[in-house]
Amino acid sequence: MKMKFLNKIVFLLLPGFLLFGCKKPGYPVPPASTVPLYSYTISNDGFAPATVTFTNESIVPEPAGIPSYYWNFGDGASSTTVSPEHQYSTAGVYTVKLVITMSLSLEIKELSKDIVIKNLNASGTPVFFTNGKSVYSGLLNSDAPIFTALPIGPFSDSYDLAYDTVHAKLYISDFDANTIFQCDPDGNNLIEFRTGLLGPDGMEIDYAANMLYWDTDNGIQRADISSSDVNQKEDFVTGQANDPEGVSIDPVNGKLYWANYNGGVWMKNLDGSGETLIIPDVEGGSTLVIGNRLYFDQWVATGDIHLKSSNLDGSGISTITTGISKVVFGIGTDPDGSKVYWGDRTGGKIMRSNLDGSSIETWYVSSGSSPRGIVFGKKK
Repeated sequence: MKMKFLNKIVFLLLPGFLLFGCKKPGYPVPPASTVPLYSYTISNDGFAPATVTFTNESIVPEPAGIPSYYWNFGDGASSTTVSPEHQYSTAGVYTVKLVITMSLSLEIKELSKDIVIKNLNASGTPVFFTNGKSVYSGLLNSDAPIFTALPIGPFSDSYDLAYDTVHAKLYISDFDANTIFQCDPDGNNLIEFRTGLLGPDGMEIDYAANMLYWDTDNGIQRADISSSDVNQKEDFVTGQANDPEGVSIDPVNGKLYWANYNGGVWMKNLDGSGETLIIPDVEGGSTLVIGNRLYFDQWVATGDIHLKSSNLDGSGISTITTGISKVVFGIGTDPDGSKVYWGDRTGGKIMRSNLDGSSIETWYVSSGSSPRGIVFGKKK
């Protein structure tokens, strides 16, 4: 039986082999396309002034002819050298474009990459976000924001961050790995803080009790920050079948807030009493207490997520903005509590506005960055 089956396979494949495997001389073969590629290294650990050495690794097929290269370094300078060097004297994010023009095929192909040059003397408030795989750090100051990836990860699917300003520790929730990680703000000393969890994403710190709270697929748990036991945790909210998201804490009144992904904004006292649905029907991924207002996102339609705020009891709802591309995971505020920040993931943007929704602006944009889990540290 096996031999007959094999013979049948050979018989069926033979016509295809004769048709496609043996081509007549002169059979037209489409020319390969030109593919622009380059890599680079940066001197001085990436701090200005820094020299960037570009290595041209483009694929140039012979039938396409002779290539001409044009480099735009993003600071007004350019070059036609195959693999040039260029010095950046000031910090910033520079978009470097390589354009290849072929003499015979007349193809024009281009590739752009962002080059980050850092300021050694920069100061400001540390700010972090994650894109699901990596964690990025930057500074909030009067300059345009520059973010660089911390030397950790890749994570399976990180959704939120929490920054402990007392102990200078950053927490990363990895939803798919069922783990919360902890590290220094520069990415050093990465450890597993808690493991064996059920889909952790939103996190918040209760400084008064030295506890970290996080949501799971069906409830909210908390753990003692001072404990190094990866299994130490306790249930705080149970029986929430609608997938709790985006926990936040009101330290003044001792309350915890969260939004259910499939319905409702909830509140519970940190002493374990008074679990209450305060805003029905909201579907969202984040909450954040800023002063005497609660901020949360609400799914209205695909590609139309609203950012709203309310009084701490759920009354007095107002709309900050509309048209956010995806559910927001991680609303942030600066140490002064003067602005609210949120990620528009599809656009790769971090947006911000005044607390009443006025003066909305794009604070940071990078294609594909998918910002979530936006947190701030202390001013330096």
